[in-house]
Amino acid sequence: MRSSIATVCLSGTLAEKLRAAADAGFDGVEIFEQDLIVSPHSPEQIRERAAELGLTLDLFQPFRDLLSVEEDIFRDNLRRLESKFQLMQRLGMDQILVCSNVATATVDDDEVRVDQLRRAGELAARYGCFISYEALAWGKYVNTYQHAYDLVVKADHPNVGTCLDSFHILSRGDDPSGIADMDPDKIFFLQLADAPTMEMGILPWSRHHRVFPGEGDFDLKNFMEQVAKSGYNGPVSLEIFNDEFREAEVGRTAIDGLRSLIWLADKTAARVPDSPLELPKLADAQSPRGFDFVELRTGRLGEVTKALHQLGFRLGGYHQSKPDFQAWVQGDVRIIVEDEGSTGGATELTGLGVIVDDATAAAERATALKATPVPRMTGEDEEDLHPVFTPDGSELYFCGP
Repeated sequence: MRSSIATVCLSGTLAEKLRAAADAGFDGVEIFEQDLIVSPHSPEQIRERAAELGLTLDLFQPFRDLLSVEEDIFRDNLRRLESKFQLMQRLGMDQILVCSNVATATVDDDEVRVDQLRRAGELAARYGCFISYEALAWGKYVNTYQHAYDLVVKADHPNVGTCLDSFHILSRGDDPSGIADMDPDKIFFLQLADAPTMEMGILPWSRHHRVFPGEGDFDLKNFMEQVAKSGYNGPVSLEIFNDEFREAEVGRTAIDGLRSLIWLADKTAARVPDSPLELPKLADAQSPRGFDFVELRTGRLGEVTKALHQLGFRLGGYHQSKPDFQAWVQGDVRIIVEDEGSTGGATELTGLGVIVDDATAAAERATALKATPVPRMTGEDEEDLHPVFTPDGSELYFCGP
């Protein structure tokens, strides 16, 4: 599966967004035009930087209000479109997202739209570019994915296809099952977004409240099943408009985004195992049986041990190769205390050990979902607890029964 993320999902400058996407492990990005406009770097520099980071530039977006207009306006729109193709050549990109018309549409005639889409495809072909036509949920005349696809099929141009966007489809309550019957060669791009159920207009809902797959209320598992059944084999991309995401730490957001794609891909692989998307399969999730231990770090060992005594704990022993670690026990409860010395430092919760049936498989699933393994030396006769870092920096240990 080729993963991608729109730069609009992330905070920071365009250069920072590219770095975060690459560090998280994405294969490519969509370039949101506003990010390019405010960047101090030239298109050639962005192209070079993406190549250095191993990122493909998958989609330039958005191009608005192309179709459903009078002929004189359409000729002006073609000139606008041509300038974007020229810019894309400087970026080394070949695909542009064209949205259904919202603001300037005055001609409600599918024959006109098909003719205009075909002519736009002819212009794209001269520059070696491709048009991915998308139905916005609030489009004036074209607002369903099936309508957009039908126009693409009728235009019958090799440089014209459709973009499927889960938000625009599911926010309207449309049935995505028709996707499975589409010609995969006419599906040029796939954008995914989830969203919580909210009572508001679709436009503000879309612009401010999208979330990553699995974080909202849309049935994205069924949506992706239909896409996989169609035979689509292009990028699987995230397009999330969310005010909080654009203010959050860019690295963590990027990792969270890729984690959501991997999770959704795993769910889809279970439903469509022979998909040409080559979806990754995760180890099965395991329900913890309970806690094995809690780990504390302190610079006030005397105060901590006194409190543990008062709570009924007793000293159970020391780690065999790390004498700064003590085990305090009471029945089945174990608290591991790391002594930092008499620093006066605060006592902090630094780790949790959870009991699972298969610790190795649990750790493999965690790392596949982009959890960072904790560097840890395991000595002779010591159990490997497979620790990974949690988002807050504490450590999670997977322990066998």
